[in-house]
Amino acid sequence: MRKISLTILGAALIVASCKKEGCTDPLANNYNKKATQDDGTCTYDDDVISEEITEDITSNTTIEDKTVSVCGDIYVSADLTIEPGATFIMCAGASITIEETASINAVGTASNPIVFKGETETAGFWEGISIKSNNPNNKLHFVTVKDAGTYWGWEYANVFVGSNAKLDMQNSTIANSDDVGLFVSESASLVNFTNNTFSNCQTGLNIHAKQVDEIDVASNYNDGNDNDYIFVRSGTLTQNATWPATTTPLLIKGAYIEADLTLSPGIELLMEADAYLQVENTGSLNAVGSSSNPIVITGRVQSAGYWEGIKINSNNPLNNFDYVTVSYGGAYWGYEYANIDVDGSLVLNNSTISNANSWGLNVGSSASITVNGVVQTDAAGVESNNTFTSNGSGADANCTGGCGVNFQ
Repeated sequence: MRKISLTILGAALIVASCKKEGCTDPLANNYNKKATQDDGTCTYDDDVISEEITEDITSNTTIEDKTVSVCGDIYVSADLTIEPGATFIMCAGASITIEETASINAVGTASNPIVFKGETETAGFWEGISIKSNNPNNKLHFVTVKDAGTYWGWEYANVFVGSNAKLDMQNSTIANSDDVGLFVSESASLVNFTNNTFSNCQTGLNIHAKQVDEIDVASNYNDGNDNDYIFVRSGTLTQNATWPATTTPLLIKGAYIEADLTLSPGIELLMEADAYLQVENTGSLNAVGSSSNPIVITGRVQSAGYWEGIKINSNNPLNNFDYVTVSYGGAYWGYEYANIDVDGSLVLNNSTISNANSWGLNVGSSASITVNGVVQTDAAGVESNNTFTSNGSGADANCTGGCGVNFQ
């Protein structure tokens, strides 16, 4: 019996020592038919599907460098890690939802990016990616998401960041959306948002007014999009913020300003119909440009009275306009039909106010306008270092003549 046992043991050792490691997947580029134990080195062409995901992901999962097919609505309730080089082929109408308990950590590299694309590369072919968690591991680095944003998707966007959710997005491309590339909910936050590209969407980026200071100037917000603007939804600003001078204009729906808002030199705000900027008693609006890098606040449509105007209620000394152009405001029921209406205080220099529905600047009875360091009491003093042209040209104008400055 002992001799037989030794013989069996010896045979087992021989078999174990003969196991050959290598890639054991026949679909891989480097498949080794002699390998009996997979060593994790398999590589794949982009068009070779090596795995299918058709069910929800409920446990921590890592997707390696391979091509994965995703069909149906996939809900992720655990941590999903995606390694550089992974490609996701999305079936028609498919979607990925990162639930509140989950995270998506998709960190590629410049030479080995991660790609999510439709099985057919047409806009709206699949729904998109929805991120609902505020996990700091939610990262899209060197990731391309394309061909999504279908009807009844998440705000028709390739990537949707839900209420209270968080996303760290860098060096990534959102492309070929049927509508919006990236939609960010009001209470969501963008972290380390830098050097991203929005390409061939209707609108590249749709954000709330609270999130403007979270985006960067290096990103390309209009690489062939239908709309040459960043869409900024209306809301109330309760935290101090600086809005960057992106190369693509910001389309503004409106903002109540209850904190200190700074507009960077060179920024361009396109004001939508009936849009407004209202500086409340606790807020300020500091817009200081330069002769070579002015700040522009104008109507999306160049028509007198297209938008409401700027209302300044606070006496904050930070209310300062220098090298600013304000045009095409003073809509009916706007602030005295004026481009700028001041009931608080404003320092105004080297600025151009034009094409208002009625007055270019309306100064309330208790307001203060400072020009060249001196508080002014008449139109001539304000116009000494500012330009007022083509005001009072709207259908609802309640003034005649130049309609530049009105002191109540």
